Amino acid sequence: MGSRVKVSIEDYGHSPMATRFGVRRYPVVFVDEVLFARPKDFGFGGKDDTSGGVYVPWLDPENQRRFKGDLRRLVERRLAGETVAGHAIDEVTTPDPADGPTTLPALALKDLDGRPIDSAALAGRAVVVEMWATWCGPCRSTLSRLNDVQRRYASRATILAVAVDSSEADVRSMMKRIKPRYHVVLGSKDVIDAFGAVAAVPKLLVFDRNGRRSQVIYGAPPDLHDRLDAAIAAAAGSGRADR
Repeated sequence: MGSRVKVSIEDYGHSPMATRFGVRRYPVVFVDEVLFARPKDFGFGGKDDTSGGVYVPWLDPENQRRFKGDLRRLVERRLAGETVAGHAIDEVTTPDPADGPTTLPALALKDLDGRPIDSAALAGRAVVVEMWATWCGPCRSTLSRLNDVQRRYASRATILAVAVDSSEADVRSMMKRIKPRYHVVLGSKDVIDAFGAVAAVPKLLVFDRNGRRSQVIYGAPPDLHDRLDAAIAAAAGSGRADR
């Protein structure tokens, strides 16, 4: 009887596999215990992504075909009983560069309507940055929730929603439905570089009132909203939320 390759899907927020191998971000693909693909191999910087990932840009059909072909060949080799050396686990570094800046970068940002976002006006406030994409289901839920967060912390926090790997037309269409209370920014290469690599969305960065990064949340674990609420409350300082 031939060998078998085990296929399983694990909740990223509670993944024994991720914990065992020290993987903090996703997507990752293992075949048995061979690391086949890492977050940096996909990249969500769109056509301007220069991260050098094997399948970047991911939305290019040719890169998706390459991924399927490479994965099929690896599975076939494992089924044949061949020992295969996978990628090294290099996601655990201290600090992880993908976490982005340790302090809020001073950027000349403009919102979706071309209005400048004055970085000086962010001083003394908590700042929440969500990196998101129009095709990301969990992102839509989080963006809607951030409307309420911005309302509750109107005087103490500012939210920046940075769209990545998404066309301006799709972003505008989605924002018509969400009607954001916060700033929406198109993620140019400079903006994405400033906030760290985006290999998965949503990616949320929380900066405290002194501009220090206090939390980074990757993906959409089951407790995402609870973790985000707690992070914002701590970053915004003591006191009740605005009403």
